[in-house]
Amino acid sequence: MKRIALFVSLLLLVGVPAAAQNDLQTATLTAAGTGVIFAAPDIMIVDIGVTNRGERLAEALDANSTDMQAVIDSVLAAGVDAADIVTSGFSIGPIYSTRRPDDNNEPLRIIGYSVSNEVTVRIGDPAAAGDILDQVVAAGANQVNGIRFEIADPEPLRDQALQAAIIDARRVAELMAEAADVQLVRVLSVSTFANAQPQFELSMVRAAVPIVGGEQGISATATIVFEIAPR
Repeated sequence: MKRIALFVSLLLLVGVPAAAQNDLQTATLTAAGTGVIFAAPDIMIVDIGVTNRGERLAEALDANSTDMQAVIDSVLAAGVDAADIVTSGFSIGPIYSTRRPDDNNEPLRIIGYSVSNEVTVRIGDPAAAGDILDQVVAAGANQVNGIRFEIADPEPLRDQALQAAIIDARRVAELMAEAADVQLVRVLSVSTFANAQPQFELSMVRAAVPIVGGEQGISATATIVFEIAPR
């Protein structure tokens, strides 16, 4: 009985690496593909600010509040929803004289105050951005920063980009298989990645205040591993 048990154990020990070796002998081909889908952005986000100076803090603050309210009113009048306007920055600071005091130990003299207020505006129609910027500048805005464009619903574009990447990866695999004189048997694995950072193709969307919106491209990559066999 001991000899029979020992013989069975030896068969099992020999059989495990043989099965693993058969798995390692599976011939594979790995192909990568890319896909990019372009679309015009339908949202523009811009930071609009007003900075005022005055000898007295109350003077600068009152002027800033009046000018900023006029800017906000002009944005609302242009059809932007109130929910798409949010205060993104507010600061008050002293203005110091650039002339050094006779006594170097004395601090610089305060000659006035500066007040800055900034709002971030989400514009649902980028084509109207130029007109809106014209209006806010006329209303008193003296700072326009951080213009950026977005696509409101990028998910369908990501899906299309992923599909295009997979199709491209299969096309590359078929070319590789033909060149290597093998055939694709079955798909062993598929991995994909959609790039969150959009690519840009620039174009002018407004003439008066030149605003470049162009197109944004959502990109994706795909890698497919195929089992292959001789033709």
